[in-house]
Amino acid sequence: MPFWLNDLGIVSALGVGHQQTMQSISLQPKQTLTEVTSLAFEQRPTFVGLVNELPLTASMRFYQLIDLALAQIADTLTGINIPSSRIAVVIGTSTAAIQEGERGRIAHAAKGKWPEEFDYYDQALVAPANYIAKKLAAKGPSYSISTACSSSAKALISARALLSADLADVVICGGVDSLCQLTINGFDSLSSISDEICKPFSGDRAGINIGEAAALFIMSKEQHTKQSIAFLGGGESSDAHHISAPIADGSGAIAAMTMALQDANLTPSDIDYINAHGTATPQNDAMESLAISEVFGKNTKVSSSKHLTGHTLGAAGALEAGLCWLYLAYPEFNQLVCNQVIKDDSLAEIGLITQPEKAVINTCLSNSFAFGGNNVSVVLGHLNESL
Repeated sequence: MPFWLNDLGIVSALGVGHQQTMQSISLQPKQTLTEVTSLAFEQRPTFVGLVNELPLTASMRFYQLIDLALAQIADTLTGINIPSSRIAVVIGTSTAAIQEGERGRIAHAAKGKWPEEFDYYDQALVAPANYIAKKLAAKGPSYSISTACSSSAKALISARALLSADLADVVICGGVDSLCQLTINGFDSLSSISDEICKPFSGDRAGINIGEAAALFIMSKEQHTKQSIAFLGGGESSDAHHISAPIADGSGAIAAMTMALQDANLTPSDIDYINAHGTATPQNDAMESLAISEVFGKNTKVSSSKHLTGHTLGAAGALEAGLCWLYLAYPEFNQLVCNQVIKDDSLAEIGLITQPEKAVINTCLSNSFAFGGNNVSVVLGHLNESL
């Protein structure tokens, strides 16, 4: 039975909505990251994937990101006539509204009281799922998943499980994370933040840029729009090699990609494009290139989009699956993300897209790998079915 991703609300450093996102990718190598000084210790200049429509000073930016994504899918959801009790919500996040906690702490230290709008509950990881459920009056299951950078990819697989178990007819699924001091300084303490815009799979790569995003899908068993794209399969593994480093032989990633292909009843040659996790850290890119080479060889087109969006952490899986969805839903959108690199002969050879290239995509695989060896791969594509 196919499962359908009927619509997508997408917000990132690439812009708000389908058209802005696709236009930004089509204008490569236009810079989409922003240099800020207000988030890192000692006001160190840091490139981030900032959603420019929302200034960093805006209150409750986390919920505003969700609102921007929800507005894009509102009409499609309204057109699906089902009881509210049959609408579920599954959201991946790693921070929730922790930025509000950071601001509240500073205000409390300065004035001896919390800001009027401060609510500790907003920092709970379940807050984004419950916020969406309340906005939509959805009465089905509602929960968040927090497995670091694989969170929202797992949310898509979890959404499918709810549909398979007949616990819902529609699931709003995806992820959201907003910029905050915790993540930037946390990754900086691991010596993982790049001083420049990150360079996935390049010989001079030096770490990540943190970003923010919201990406929300409407998943169902039924095909509700002409742009509906099939969720063909997903694979999950947990190699538990290290709290923050991937296992060097790529076995966890290989297992996730292999399971995703098996779940989708596809072979490696059926995949037209891979959106790699591609964080631009020395260890991830070495591991992932080895894993992709093992499963797909060097002929499948591969690129990472994190130099355009930043690493959006809990939102990354849904955001990057969302970019795949756009390639599939808009055949005229055929400008693939490319990674201009200095060749690294120590990396396994893969079909990395290193120059602007156009191609019509029918099937995509998207990778998301997280702390603790939590690995997820999802497959999206077309089916020979029509409305």
